[in-house]
Amino acid sequence: MHTVRDFRGGVRAAHRPERGFSCGDSSIGRMEEQLRRVILCVTSWMVLWAAFPAQALERDIETAPPAITEEERIIEESKAGTQPFPLGASVSLTQALGGGTFVEDPHVRRASYDVSLGLSPYWRITPLMQLSASISVSQSLVENFDSAVTSKNRTLLSDTSLALNHMRLFKIPGVGVSVRGGVSLTFPTSIQSQYRSQYFSSRANLSLSKVIGPVYLAYGVSFSKNFNRYTSPVIDKSEVGDHVVLAHFDGNEQLTTDLVATGGNNTSFGVGNQFLVSWNITDQISLAAMYGFNHAWTYNTYEDDDLAGAYADAGRGMRESQMGLLDISYQVNDHLTLSLGTQTMVAPKSANNEDFIFPFLNFSNNHRNNSSVYLSVGGRY
Repeated sequence: MHTVRDFRGGVRAAHRPERGFSCGDSSIGRMEEQLRRVILCVTSWMVLWAAFPAQALERDIETAPPAITEEERIIEESKAGTQPFPLGASVSLTQALGGGTFVEDPHVRRASYDVSLGLSPYWRITPLMQLSASISVSQSLVENFDSAVTSKNRTLLSDTSLALNHMRLFKIPGVGVSVRGGVSLTFPTSIQSQYRSQYFSSRANLSLSKVIGPVYLAYGVSFSKNFNRYTSPVIDKSEVGDHVVLAHFDGNEQLTTDLVATGGNNTSFGVGNQFLVSWNITDQISLAAMYGFNHAWTYNTYEDDDLAGAYADAGRGMRESQMGLLDISYQVNDHLTLSLGTQTMVAPKSANNEDFIFPFLNFSNNHRNNSSVYLSVGGRY
């Protein structure tokens, strides 16, 4: 059994017994072709937003099993006359410890211990086209500045997303690069998105991937657009209660009798880039490294006046972030995967814009919880 990791974070089994079902109906074929065209029209122009990935040097590696993507496995099963059952789901249970947990000085220690349960049911419209929904529930076992909760053991619900993805829009001839894409809508079921007065968020993504022996390479670019009621986060005083005091630097902005703008700016749209490398060490063990860079723009613009910071630029507000992930996974069987890894979320540069920040294993400022260590159990059925 050979495995490979994709952008959705799961490790796919190369061979998995499935119950049969037929997708040979001509009406389904015409629908797939129409949906493929829609995805291509939405995502093709986004390549202009980001740089093309560097070309990888091919080399023969015979010490590890070849990587097989999920799309190739499905195509092989289709040729063999075995089609996957159209309905399924993936489930994950993750525990994460933040770097602030291990700080010796009790005055700066900010422990972080989160447990999350994710669920993503899906429907295979065709063997290569999938409609899925995803949502997760998390619980922070401690309460502090970084926990995003106001009490211990508080349970939080994530946003709910609905996505349509095609595993192979087409394959570039001669170079063996597969192109996949998708579109998604995200609805504000989380407290954070409701605080941002978000109606919904839309996203389109396009990715290129290639297999070189046991190594899987992928690059993805995405464009997202948020739709908010207000350009700044707001709080309804009638809902939070009289025991909550709202305050921020230079005072609050009273929008209506109950609505108060507490400062900050909502993001209007953004562009994301992701690079992924996965290596199959054995049939069951794989290593993966992923780097992501996100650039977002706010609704509001700012002038270069006396109130501007020394390192600030005039114009539309911008936010940049980067993520680095290192992961080792063990494929227990065709349905169950264990993963151990570390994830880092930091800005690309320091506050004075002079120094670059390393995006992997950044434990230099543990009290900030830039990096976390996680253990995850995932299942796909």
